[in-house]
Amino acid sequence: MRTMAGLLVLALASAGGSWATAAEGCAPSGDLQLICGPEAVEDLDRVGQTKWLIGSGMAEGGKGGHLRLIDTAARRWENLYPAGGPAGARDAKRFPDCTAEPEAQKFSAHGIVLRNAGGGRQELLVVNHGREAIEYFAVIQAGSKPQVQWIGCVPLPQDVYANSVAPMPDGGFVTSLFYRPSQGGIDAVFASQVTGGILRWTPGGKVTEMPGTQVSGANGIAVSHEGRVIHMAAWGTRELVRFEWNGDKLSKKTVPLGFAGDNLRWSADGKSLLIGGQKFVARKGGPASLDGWSVVRVNPDTLDVKMVRDAGPKETMQGITVGVEVGNEIWVGQFRGNQVGYFPRK
Repeated sequence: MRTMAGLLVLALASAGGSWATAAEGCAPSGDLQLICGPEAVEDLDRVGQTKWLIGSGMAEGGKGGHLRLIDTAARRWENLYPAGGPAGARDAKRFPDCTAEPEAQKFSAHGIVLRNAGGGRQELLVVNHGREAIEYFAVIQAGSKPQVQWIGCVPLPQDVYANSVAPMPDGGFVTSLFYRPSQGGIDAVFASQVTGGILRWTPGGKVTEMPGTQVSGANGIAVSHEGRVIHMAAWGTRELVRFEWNGDKLSKKTVPLGFAGDNLRWSADGKSLLIGGQKFVARKGGPASLDGWSVVRVNPDTLDVKMVRDAGPKETMQGITVGVEVGNEIWVGQFRGNQVGYFPRK
């Protein structure tokens, strides 16, 4: 979860544009190993079954945000975008309402997700708060490492603060409406009020809110069963919600998580969901006191929850938002701070 600038106290360090490894003072915490430097990597997703992770990064302190590329084998990272990669190549047919590439100084990447685009190709979808749009990038294998090329965007409606995004089988997406700035903003989420639901875009259409999906603090989102099932974290009530459509009929199941669930990621075998999130004490207008975090594994059908790692307030890395499987490890990002971590997969 990452809210608007100024709502939460941030402890950030500057990051370079070339490869960087674990910084001085970036000591491990038990079996949690750390790589320091990349600011506020709120979301992570794996490029296919490779060693590469792509991470998000929001604008902060008058500087534009970035996408990050993380080499999980070499334990190092670099800026991926904007970073002098391939020039944008807008697909005007797919994205007629988006006329220009994001401004670098305003680019602010929140939730991200990779989608299979057919023919062995992948695309990256990014929630960009610089202009409240879902940006599309083609993932290009350039030499020994991936690059991304901007190809278009889908503007979101007015008065929307989106959080996470997931691809739909038709090439469109669903994104979680975390809150509406004019209707209480983050304070409404902290008060566990219903603040928004699932927004859907179908190619050739407009972005619309899906009836019956409204929760408090709609956050991480994942799609399965050819788009008929959507899981979403209700951050404001610390629950996971499973929506299923049978034709026009919607059914819903909810399970408590015991922490504020953030981003959702499918396990490497596609059989379970990993959810990372925070334990905190909410304060009106922020900041929120971070008191530990959890990563859990959830059965997507029964909603049985199994603890993977539970950390207290003394853990070095706080504000965990995501857990991603890479081989025998789980990698985690955070909305506050300049660390990416990894620990043994259990």
